Amino acid sequence: MAGSLMAASRKAPSISSTTIIATVLLAVALVFLGCLTAYRPPKSAYHALFLSLADNATASRHLHALTRRPHVAGTPADSEAAAYVAAAFSSYSLRAHSAPYEVLLTYPVRRSLTLARSPQDPPVAFDLVQEVFPEDPSSRFAGEVMPTFHGFAKSGTAAGRVVYVNYGRVEDYATLRGMGVEVNGAVVLARYGKIFRGDIVSNAQEAGAAAAVLYSDRRDFGGGPGGKAFPEGPWLPASGVQMGTVSHRPGDPTTPGWASVRTCERVSLEEVEAGGGLPGIPSLPVSGRDGEEILRSLGGQVAADDWQGVEGGLVYRVGPGPGFLNLTYEGNQTLVTIQNVFGVIEGEEEPDRYVLLGNHRDAWTFGAVDPNSGTSALLEVTMDKEVYLKHSSDVVQ
Repeated sequence: MAGSLMAASRKAPSISSTTIIATVLLAVALVFLGCLTAYRPPKSAYHALFLSLADNATASRHLHALTRRPHVAGTPADSEAAAYVAAAFSSYSLRAHSAPYEVLLTYPVRRSLTLARSPQDPPVAFDLVQEVFPEDPSSRFAGEVMPTFHGFAKSGTAAGRVVYVNYGRVEDYATLRGMGVEVNGAVVLARYGKIFRGDIVSNAQEAGAAAAVLYSDRRDFGGGPGGKAFPEGPWLPASGVQMGTVSHRPGDPTTPGWASVRTCERVSLEEVEAGGGLPGIPSLPVSGRDGEEILRSLGGQVAADDWQGVEGGLVYRVGPGPGFLNLTYEGNQTLVTIQNVFGVIEGEEEPDRYVLLGNHRDAWTFGAVDPNSGTSALLEVTMDKEVYLKHSSDVVQ
């Protein structure tokens, strides 16, 4: 019988067996995918219990304790925050310990920025200070806020006519070349956004700029024409300045790929800079107010619509000049001790495997959003875990 069927199949002009098999497999796959789509397993009772334990009041208490004072990495205030996290871990029955590391960090020593608008006008010396609002409870610690700077910025002095470069992207410099605008030797003014601040500085360096000044445009950070700034609203105030690193290396740039312990080998800063890890030109962050003052000093061609600021505001031009900036930045690069805090939960099934939860703890100022909203959430998860383990045995899956 089998032979007869095979013979008949060879003579028949019908669909081949390969096609039939492929069709059947496709049908099976579609049915399987349909079952996956239709099936939605119920949420675990353990999952529901864990979520029910979350307490905003506890998270708020942690956040307030962690952000009471500015706590830049390597400062006594950051050591206090580390001790707080370790104590919280221990109180939630985790095996807690701290590990010290010696890392290279930079702190500002001296900064200045002066704008010469025209021979007829007196130069403007920017104070580079953020406004303090008395109604803000944290204002009593304003004296502990570090002066505005870029982490790992190159120390030096630069002077040149100003060129506005939008967000400082590669395509923005291509646009300027198409307009015939010369960037070489200029001090570029770029607005924060779109790309990493370190890329803004390195792109300026690649274009031949002498220095880079970064500001926060009202269009991006001020809520637009009707946006209300702090303390009346949520947006960045006119004097607010964004700080952050301009290093392209994660962690300590002198220990690429290994831990920054006290006796470790280190590469020189010259090697790091030569490899593109650190910028080769100085930079400074300034406020939106100062950025607009610099923009008012520019002539030249009118910038494109997508290079402009808030609707109905100042018309941006690209320069170069006649505004002329003189910038100085001096930083202190030093080895300091920081602490990584660990809280360990021993697993039962596979104790040799790791599940890591964490975030950085240090902040450029108070750190209420970045990073300590994450720290307080981490501590809340840790506390919930302790309560969860006490109640999970009563839960039926």
